[in-house]
Amino acid sequence: MNAANQADDAHHINFRTGMIYGTAAAIIWGAWPVFSRLGVDQTLNAFDIAALRFGVAGLVLLPLIWRHALKGLGWQRALFLSFGAGVPYVLIMVGGLSLAPAGHAGVITPSVMLFCSTIGSCVYLGDKMTKARTIGMGAIIVGVGLIGWRAMAGNAGAVWLGDLMFAGGGMLWASYTVAARRWKVEPMHAVAIVSVVSMALYLPVYFAAMEPRIFDAPLGEVLFQAGFQGVLTAIGALVFYTRSVAILGAGRGAIFAALVPAVTILLAMPVLGEHPTANEIVGVVAVSFGMAVAMGIVRLPVVRLASRSKPPAQP
Repeated sequence: MNAANQADDAHHINFRTGMIYGTAAAIIWGAWPVFSRLGVDQTLNAFDIAALRFGVAGLVLLPLIWRHALKGLGWQRALFLSFGAGVPYVLIMVGGLSLAPAGHAGVITPSVMLFCSTIGSCVYLGDKMTKARTIGMGAIIVGVGLIGWRAMAGNAGAVWLGDLMFAGGGMLWASYTVAARRWKVEPMHAVAIVSVVSMALYLPVYFAAMEPRIFDAPLGEVLFQAGFQGVLTAIGALVFYTRSVAILGAGRGAIFAALVPAVTILLAMPVLGEHPTANEIVGVVAVSFGMAVAMGIVRLPVVRLASRSKPPAQP
């Protein structure tokens, strides 16, 4: 085997590895609303889910904060990041899951997050609102509207409130995303700050002022949620996604974020028995298309109008 063949084989192996990492991250992100909803349908509630997520992730990532502290970020900024991606985010999301289908969360939250992050990046980071981004944002708005149509029409009980909570969760995560970019915080260090600060502030209140169900719930349920929330979701998905981007590049790596809505919808069917309506299916397609266009994964054709040639001058 010559050097060219060896290099080609190595390229294909790296590509497959990057695809595996990215797919794993998309599956975890898409599974989070499904398994969080499963937790509140069984024994636990939103407060328990938050305690398990940040209790486990905070302990795992505590050595990172112990070694590097805040890296000059400051407590005010650390608290802001923790508000956007910490306990308030989890409580509002899991609270919404008790009112609305997990499939709605898997579509509405990342859509609103991308929309608000794009606006925030233009305002605070100097990014430009390109034509492709504008078209993508429009498709996302249409898709979210189709998904929430029944709820907005008053035919689905309190689902509309859950959908609004999912939108609020997207806004919170967008504030975290834009702030982390503006302050140039490394992804893993940002997650460590959020997890440790949330653990330190929330767990004392959880154990002292609430009624923890983690001691009464079945051990298997608690261990599953602790591992999924605190290890896979809080840490594993970020590690997988970061590795995917390092191998494939940011452009190819971004495609996995666009897969999240479809993963949630598909996983919610066997796990929770949720079956999307025709409107919701069209909405998922519109949202996925809009996310792909806004992130530059799908490039729209450029239409140029042919200029009319001027008639020759009369002699």
